[in-house]
Amino acid sequence: GLDNNPADSISGHGTHVTGTLLGDGSVELDAMGIAPAATLHMYQLENNQQGVIARIGSIYDMMQDAYDNGARFQSTSWVSENAGGQYNGDSQSVDKFLWSNRDFIAIYSAGNNGSGGANTVAAPSTAKNVISVGASTDMTQASVASFSGQGPTFDGRIKPDIGAKGTNVYSTVENNDYDTYTGTSMASPGISGVLGQLYQAYKELNNEENPSSSLMKAVLLNSADDIGNSGPDFKHGWGEVNALRAVQILENQHYYEDSISDSGNNTHNIIVPSGTEQIKVMVYWHDKEASTNASIALVNDLNIQLTTPNGNNYQPWVLDFTPNASNLNQVATRGIDDRNNMEQVTIDNPTAGIYTLSVNGFSVPYGPQKYHVVYDIISEEITLTYPNGGEGLVPGENEMIRWDAFGNPGVFTLEFSLNNGTSWGTISSNVNSSLRHYNWTVPNNATGDALIRVSRGNYNDQSDANFSIVRLPQNFVVDWTCPDSIFFYWSPVAGANGYEISMLGQKYMDSIVSSTGTSAFYHNTNPSNIDNWFAIRALMSPSKKGSRTVAVNRQPTNNACLAPPFAIISASSTNSCS
Repeated sequence: GLDNNPADSISGHGTHVTGTLLGDGSVELDAMGIAPAATLHMYQLENNQQGVIARIGSIYDMMQDAYDNGARFQSTSWVSENAGGQYNGDSQSVDKFLWSNRDFIAIYSAGNNGSGGANTVAAPSTAKNVISVGASTDMTQASVASFSGQGPTFDGRIKPDIGAKGTNVYSTVENNDYDTYTGTSMASPGISGVLGQLYQAYKELNNEENPSSSLMKAVLLNSADDIGNSGPDFKHGWGEVNALRAVQILENQHYYEDSISDSGNNTHNIIVPSGTEQIKVMVYWHDKEASTNASIALVNDLNIQLTTPNGNNYQPWVLDFTPNASNLNQVATRGIDDRNNMEQVTIDNPTAGIYTLSVNGFSVPYGPQKYHVVYDIISEEITLTYPNGGEGLVPGENEMIRWDAFGNPGVFTLEFSLNNGTSWGTISSNVNSSLRHYNWTVPNNATGDALIRVSRGNYNDQSDANFSIVRLPQNFVVDWTCPDSIFFYWSPVAGANGYEISMLGQKYMDSIVSSTGTSAFYHNTNPSNIDNWFAIRALMSPSKKGSRTVAVNRQPTNNACLAPPFAIISASSTNSCS
């Protein structure tokens, strides 16, 4: 929903970005946004005389206005394309606001000048406390898009922070339509939507309290899938977003909050169980704003080290920011980081036992400095993420099966069942070990008892609940003669046991009537709606639903009539009427 009315006209770019973040899928279910229950507070941009998009007013004031209106994260698909690599006044303003408002988080697109090579992440995405988002070609085990802005910043910091799909993103545009756009602008709202879901998860796990944005950024970065060069790099940042692992960190409470003063030393114990394939530990802190164009933008410098039960010490990953292509493309090595306000240590095949994380306040002129420790303990298990239960798929359409797993020890086998697991058919027994998705053509069957199973070696996982496979109803007619009486009819669907009709309510497509036949009557008790949308889906049972059709817009054709009394009586039933 929108809680204000900005003066600027609705643009295709803005509408597309907004739909990816919080579109509710009313017209087209497949285009639902990532955080569909969110409320939006918009601010205005304009074109200056040179045709360059710019903000109206202070960036700090805009953030304050959003904060005062209840917003707790900002999604921005706008950057100064001529400020690649710079820590400028906008970067400083954003860092200043986030330093002072620790429960607010800001997400910025990295810019589309990546084909120019290094130092092409644009301000204010160069700020230390924001999440800078690069664009990738796909959401699973992706590669960075060639246009996506690249780091480092001029002072050698890692940017972008994280990547998300920014190529051929399907979302809303003007006039209740949809289109496919490409750019880091399309990736940024994807990350914002994930953060919206993570904020909600944290609140549900913590008595409705809002989380620290420092914690949420650490969770997001440390749970990302490492792609490109091993460890962080200047093209992919800390990797590709992995919302499943992020929410599991919150559910498992794998995080600490602490503070440290100048020259202080803190330790934290982390228990690593047997069977762990990898441990990932990150320390993150919102840093005080720096002077513009500072040679080193980092103000408060913390250093970390992870010690194994055997006494071996591991330093965090660092990159060579020497300004030439060869050095910038080198794989990360372990060392002391004096540039970034996040540091990460990873260990593959760690020995079980108690690990000690040491945090040192190497230089903290503005202390004490709050920081968060986030750790992810990764095993060899497999988790199927889609379809995982409750979905409605359409025979003959392509669906992307997705799962999460660590490492590449062997190929995957994918199977499906149409009878709740009584029997299984093979989709593929040779899915490449590096993949975490598979394009599946849905079989031509009608069932409410479908399951997917993915396996590798001794590990497997299947859908947590059944999903449905059934065709979309065709020839759906909305015969709206009077404002308070609507008659629907459609062609039958093979194998369906019923149908459900939805109408757009205040926020969502709400179910209004169901039928076991091929027609239904609805008495509209609130005929004052000026924009009415309807859709239909087939049912395998009341709780096992097929996909919804694309919604149609229909208005009353005769405003001077009312439904007769007999129609009002029959409307109380969900059975069809003729």
